[in-house]
Amino acid sequence: MPEKRESTVSDQGDTLAERLAWLRRSFPDPETGRPYEVKRISAETGISGSQLYKILSGESPNPGWQHLRALAAFFRVPLDTFDSGEHADSVRAQLATLVELRELKESGVESLSLRGLTPAQAERIRGVVADLRDSNTASNDDA
Repeated sequence: MPEKRESTVSDQGDTLAERLAWLRRSFPDPETGRPYEVKRISAETGISGSQLYKILSGESPNPGWQHLRALAAFFRVPLDTFDSGEHADSVRAQLATLVELRELKESGVESLSLRGLTPAQAERIRGVVADLRDSNTASNDDA
């Protein structure tokens, strides 16, 4: 059985292109299980295919605010995911934890015990769960 690679904040990269590549790998198309195709991202975000390729390749490292908002909405992540700084690092750490929890679930883990974790680790997991509940509530309110 191939070894699962843990997703960490450092895996997400320092540039926008690297972070988007991580999002495409970590939050795949639920219909195919593969990274979203550029054509679909372009169609759903309203970003032209050529501009999106420039962003994804790093040729356009600082796209406009509207493009970042559209990409964050498409991947259903906070806009801070693309920022730098301590808060953005925390957001990306929470996203990495979500990916790890999803991978655990997909491997058959039905429940998770916080026993044996450090208080900081347990608090991180509780924080992610609380954020998920909040985001689900906000998503339901928007619908």
